[in-house]
Amino acid sequence: MVRRCEYCDSPVPADATVCPVCRQVLAEETLERVLPMLKRPGAPEVRALSVGERLWGVIRQPAATYRDIGQRPDGAGPFLIVLMNALVLAGFFLVVSSKFAATVVLNQTAGTTAIVSVLDTQDAGLYYLTALASIVPNIMLGFVYLLVGTAFAHIAFKITGGSGRASKTLAIVGYSMIPVLIMRLVALVVVFAVLPTHLVDDLGLWPSIIQSIYDADVWLIIDYMTTAAFVWVGFLLIFGIREAHDTSTVWAFVVSSACMIVLVWTFWQAH
Repeated sequence: MVRRCEYCDSPVPADATVCPVCRQVLAEETLERVLPMLKRPGAPEVRALSVGERLWGVIRQPAATYRDIGQRPDGAGPFLIVLMNALVLAGFFLVVSSKFAATVVLNQTAGTTAIVSVLDTQDAGLYYLTALASIVPNIMLGFVYLLVGTAFAHIAFKITGGSGRASKTLAIVGYSMIPVLIMRLVALVVVFAVLPTHLVDDLGLWPSIIQSIYDADVWLIIDYMTTAAFVWVGFLLIFGIREAHDTSTVWAFVVSSACMIVLVWTFWQAH
């Protein structure tokens, strides 16, 4: 929905402070008064940011950063996020693998043994190669999710009156996934700290060990963390939709809330 002047009802740019038709000073939107963090940047043009500055700016200064992304959309940032997500998922495999322990012989003559992680045994290379091999499929899957999510989001934005190009939608959706990446990094530490170590010398115990890991309470904690990340994503989308599709803050809030609800619902249905 395009923002309109409260005096003459003419369509005005989303960041306008003066109506170009009747020249009246436009009032600050109600939502921006209630939540000052949603205020628009003062300058219509902002400094061009590098990809690294955008990745950090989305967290620290989302209003100005998304204005830059909306004016100069790029695909490098979303690609880096997909790549980092694939690396984090490979890290999950290694962290879970590190919780499998085996008994190794240190000195055959003395009969000295020790219990060590499978990542410290002579078969460790297989685990590292598996983690490495998982990166490419996870990158491809990440791109599929990004493109499909962008397509649905762009259609929704257009139906609700958005005026931005698909490249802008791709950029704002991609950069808005940073909270999910951050939460997964935190979850990586949580899994490493909470998941117990299992001795896997007896191959017959493997099914029960794997089942116990699958049923561990830590995964439910991570699900709640992911849900919180999706709420954060919805908050960031307010800035992105507003800047990329030239809408009012209120309408951007409504659309981003709908996107967040669909995202959370889909996530829990998949479980």
